[in-house]
Amino acid sequence: MNRKSLLIVFAKNTVLGKVKTRLAKTVGDINALNVYIKLKEKTAEIIQQTSYETHLFYSDFIEQDTVWYNVVKQKHIQLGNDLGERMSNAFQRSFKEGYSRVILIGTDLWTLEKEDIIQGFETLKEHSFTIGPAQDGGYYLIGMTRFKPDLFQDKKWGESDVFEKTMKNLVDESVYLLKEKNDIDYYEDLLPFEELNKIIKTDDEK
Repeated sequence: MNRKSLLIVFAKNTVLGKVKTRLAKTVGDINALNVYIKLKEKTAEIIQQTSYETHLFYSDFIEQDTVWYNVVKQKHIQLGNDLGERMSNAFQRSFKEGYSRVILIGTDLWTLEKEDIIQGFETLKEHSFTIGPAQDGGYYLIGMTRFKPDLFQDKKWGESDVFEKTMKNLVDESVYLLKEKNDIDYYEDLLPFEELNKIIKTDDEK
């Protein structure tokens, strides 16, 4: 049996004013961009500590971004009108290509550890689905051994009930829940992390 594992990473293009828009309302576009770059670098660093094949899906166009050198095997563009459709298409593509355990993550998690990714894939040996719930009511990781389209339908992405609705779709399935973590979406989210706080420059410091 083919047991190929694939890690999908969804990333926004590194464009001023287009990333961390909720954070930018508090700290400004330049600070938000610099935080996003740091988060992206951290994500790449963690992935490099694992041995899973990784495909990167950009939001709008493929960048020549050195942070992903020797980390990702393929780069693609996300296809779809909203996040759900984009994730759905990425999972469908991956299963059609013959991968049998597929996990998708973003680049918004400062506390991501290699153990989260490893545990996700390991749990898919015994369970059909694995999810890492986020404190804001969404999730930071979702993995599966077969495609289930309703996971990505009838949800308002970014709202606080995404995880709850996703679990309702999985009520009759074998699911493993990873430990809850917190995305960096707002200024309050980065306050506990000194390395991220140091990035923020006030008007006097710019």
